[in-house]
Amino acid sequence: MSDVVDQEAVAALRAAVLVLARRLRYQVAGDDVPNATEMAVLGRIGRCGPMTPGQLARAEHVQPPSMTKIIESLEGRGMLRRDPHPTDRRQYLVSHTEVAQAFITDSKQVRSAWLASHIAGLPEADQQAIIAAAPALARLAELP
Repeated sequence: MSDVVDQEAVAALRAAVLVLARRLRYQVAGDDVPNATEMAVLGRIGRCGPMTPGQLARAEHVQPPSMTKIIESLEGRGMLRRDPHPTDRRQYLVSHTEVAQAFITDSKQVRSAWLASHIAGLPEADQQAIIAAAPALARLAELP
């Protein structure tokens, strides 16, 4: 493949991915829906496991006082819990609760169903192209 990438095609792909990501973000389970930053925190803990508030703040690029408010909000809704840090008594670790895990699992199912129904509405050739592109898009997403 050429080193020169069609800039118009890249711009079209970027725009489509952004719109699709935004539309998927709004497909969640339940009525008590966390905001985008809270969803990012839940996702981060899901991927990385329990973290300190400082680690979460750095990872999500927010100030520590803001992260404290996010943690308190999610904790108040039963989605996060605080556990003592195993080696530093001054710290605590934040982790998911069963409520959060159920919300995340249900939301993934809602998003997958939404996406599947929309893909099914496309012409067969578009459906095949999207499914065929999934592995390459996943590899692209993993690049640093």
